[in-house]
Amino acid sequence: MGLSAMAHSKKEAGFWAAVVAEAQLGAESHAAIAAKNGVTEAALKYHFYKARRAGAPTPKPSPILPVRLEADARLFSVEMDGSLRLRFAA
Repeated sequence: MGLSAMAHSKKEAGFWAAVVAEAQLGAESHAAIAAKNGVTEAALKYHFYKARRAGAPTPKPSPILPVRLEADARLFSVEMDGSLRLRFAA
């Protein structure tokens, strides 16, 4: 491992938090942000996705969808927020 690579691996957590926060804004490419901060794009991506995994909440159970049985019991429909309606024949 060269001196440059060792220097990059010794960055503090606060440094990476700031660089990752900048990358999360999406205003610049990862390559541009990495170059500006003197790190490799691979190191930035590693910390970017590591932060995403660490900050990702555990998946919540899906809410129960309302199901309405129509007068004809052979047909039922699912409506989501009034914007999407699915109908199924039973």
